[in-house]
Amino acid sequence: MGQSIRVSGQAPASSSTAKNSHSNATYTVKSGDTLDKIARVNNMTIQQLKSKNHLTSSLIFPGQVLKINTLTSNPDNSKNTTEVYVVKLGDSLSTIAKRYNLSLSALLKINPNISNSDRIRIGQTIRVSGKASASAIKKPSKSTQADQVLAAGAKYMGAKYVYGASTSRTDVFDCSSFTLRAFQSAGVSLPRNSVAQSHVGTAVSSKSLQKGDLVFFDTNNDGVINHVGIYAGNGQMLNASTSKGVSYANINNSYWGPSFVKAVRVLN
Repeated sequence: MGQSIRVSGQAPASSSTAKNSHSNATYTVKSGDTLDKIARVNNMTIQQLKSKNHLTSSLIFPGQVLKINTLTSNPDNSKNTTEVYVVKLGDSLSTIAKRYNLSLSALLKINPNISNSDRIRIGQTIRVSGKASASAIKKPSKSTQADQVLAAGAKYMGAKYVYGASTSRTDVFDCSSFTLRAFQSAGVSLPRNSVAQSHVGTAVSSKSLQKGDLVFFDTNNDGVINHVGIYAGNGQMLNASTSKGVSYANINNSYWGPSFVKAVRVLN
């Protein structure tokens, strides 16, 4: 599962302050959700979430309404924002903390769910919650949508490959059930198999690839597409491969490079 890290910081803009307090909110369980995922996104432990909802097990169902914690604040001259940051190649907790004017110890203190400060993953989602000036607030973009897809896929890192895996399963995948699942997080519906997925969206060249593009391969060299992955940038794709399951791979290596067929862009 993708770890969510809450970062509490303030962009330099205003000297006024706001008093925050916890209040109750609700969350409706969606397909693919787990208590771990819901707890992390809302800066709670699993035990806190279970206790708040009087749950005796970790079993939850789509449509189930759970009580969660949220922050409310008194109005002031700045805007309270919640922004999702997705870990990229070269990031560390130290660099992320510095970006939000925090010390590493302060970042760790407000994120007790971080068990190892030396390990974060590419594609891991980091929740940045704090007070930013209006000029610092960014609208959702194609890039953040792609990051959302990649973060959703990275939650299943290490899941094994099973040909023809059911789309309802998240413990095993084949290549196209994995891409289908990841894109669902961004509200994009894909066909079930790789050949059908290759016919959606807009074709793009290998030199114009952007994060979130679908990349297709013919590893049997018989003229038929038989594999699909999600381009993650820097020549890497996130995919469910027969040998490694859900993992990152270099699309230009000696195996994938010669097998590349096409790429399509399905994110607006």
